[in-house]
Amino acid sequence: MPLSGQTRKAACVKELVRRAAQNDEDAWDALLDRYSGLVWGIARSYSLPFHDAQDITQTVLCNLAEYLTRLRDPERLGSWLATVTHNECRRHLRIRGRVRPFPAEELDAPDHRTPESVRLVAEDVDRVRSALARLGSPESEVARLDLYRPGLPPTEVARLAGVPAKDLPRVRRRVRRRLHRLLKREEDR
Repeated sequence: MPLSGQTRKAACVKELVRRAAQNDEDAWDALLDRYSGLVWGIARSYSLPFHDAQDITQTVLCNLAEYLTRLRDPERLGSWLATVTHNECRRHLRIRGRVRPFPAEELDAPDHRTPESVRLVAEDVDRVRSALARLGSPESEVARLDLYRPGLPPTEVARLAGVPAKDLPRVRRRVRRRLHRLLKREEDR
């Protein structure tokens, strides 16, 4: 008695599962060719984002590889994959429903500093400190106040540095020129 088309297909799937379980790559590829479209179609039917559907498809196919030797009815592989895919999609939707995205404006900016960039900044700070140490008084005091207390009112800077308020703009210009020259010399070395 000849086998019907459905029976032949089931026997073929059963044989493919058996061979794939024995590490036959051709059989595994044939199973993927036959069933990955089914898994993908079900995952996309849930209106999931493209990448989520890809992840679910990959998860289901990895489950297939893991459970290949333990399938009770290998001829019903399509039904098993459909059930597993539906369950995985529903699980994903449940988890996604529980997760609330964190508002982007409340996130800290990423720290892109590398050890090299941190070292370069430290070298720059050392150069500036060295240049400040070579300044005389009252330039040194004005520079330090401007550097470490930038919002300080000019009258307060003048008072703390011991400079008449009317002379402060001239002292600041002189400080900037000297610092610029000192840092340039340091850089040229």
